[in-house]
Amino acid sequence: MGYKVILFDFDDTLVDFHDAEVQAYGHLMRHYEVPSHLHDYHRFKEINQNHWEAFQRGEITKAEVLRHRFIATFETYGMTVNGQEADIVFRDGLARAPIKWLAGMMPMLEALHSQYALAIVTNGVTDTQERRIAQTDLHTVIDHIFISDKVGAQKPNVGFFEAVFEVFDQYDKKDFLIVGDSLTSDIQGGINAGIDTCWFNHRQLENKTAIQPTYTIEHITALKEILM
Repeated sequence: MGYKVILFDFDDTLVDFHDAEVQAYGHLMRHYEVPSHLHDYHRFKEINQNHWEAFQRGEITKAEVLRHRFIATFETYGMTVNGQEADIVFRDGLARAPIKWLAGMMPMLEALHSQYALAIVTNGVTDTQERRIAQTDLHTVIDHIFISDKVGAQKPNVGFFEAVFEVFDQYDKKDFLIVGDSLTSDIQGGINAGIDTCWFNHRQLENKTAIQPTYTIEHITALKEILM
């Protein structure tokens, strides 16, 4: 298709974020000595997702997401916590969690590196994401890393992608492809920015939204067919 720059989301696209989040949740529960019978990771995940989606819709601020997701979570346990402190504990657990690559990802990046400009485009807090990425060898294959906290805008906001285009200013929008697992963040962001999108649906989810990616793949090896 003539692409020259491939933008990869990080969490749950390159690496298994579910695995890291489960470990971070356990770290949080141990810190606050929450009785094991109250542990409900899936409820936390639902609360967390709802908060981030509200942020993407512009209904709450990022700071509110980081605090209130934990206030709401601990309320379900009948506990009151300082949301900001709980966020720090959780993100420390997230940064400490060993990286678990999704199958075939690093070999794919190594193969693409000689033919394309590669970049990571990730939402998140700078310190946490940099600590997690530092566990990997991505610096050997990735040309640039864009973290929303550092950029000052978050996917799917066009401002995030404008920062990307400024760095890769020798390319046109038609040269870009974004690959990510999130319809509302990665795919909608790519659409907003006017570039082609590839939904990496490795968890085989049903698309219940009106968001339509340019491509959909379930295995990373299928990306080769798009790029041929």
